[in-house]
Amino acid sequence: MKKIRKMFDRTLILYLIIGVSNFIICTGLMFLLYNVAGFSEHTAPIVNYGLGSLIWYLACRFILFPGSKTTPRQLLRFLIDIVVCYLLSYYVVAPLCGHLVLKSKRMTQLFSFGGVENIEGNCEMSIGAIAYALLNYFGQRYYVFSNRMEYHRKKHKEHTQKQ
Repeated sequence: MKKIRKMFDRTLILYLIIGVSNFIICTGLMFLLYNVAGFSEHTAPIVNYGLGSLIWYLACRFILFPGSKTTPRQLLRFLIDIVVCYLLSYYVVAPLCGHLVLKSKRMTQLFSFGGVENIEGNCEMSIGAIAYALLNYFGQRYYVFSNRMEYHRKKHKEHTQKQ
């Protein structure tokens, strides 16, 4: 129970605010590139995840975990996390779930916003974006920035004990 409470803290709230904003902007750009500009269903997500990852890294560095230095090891972990999350979400989760989701006529209609020829791509990119956001949260929190999390928890605890 203590571990669950630890997950629901100030960092999660900030993560959600930044993450939802980033998700809306970058995913919207992805769908515009795919449905309007004619980018492929492989190129549009790469732009989404590349831009989103840059925004996310800067947010982590300067908003969520300010005051701590970035190490080369942390940058490497960040890049590994992005690639692993991208590959899992877009090439494993999205095709598997997309196939199941598109069995429903109602869901097929939902993803037809870019035209009939884009239904499968829209569905898989939507599922992939959601899967990526979830996987990335846990990767960033527990793999990439775990040292910063502990640093800020200790500082917060010291501050509240002094009061």
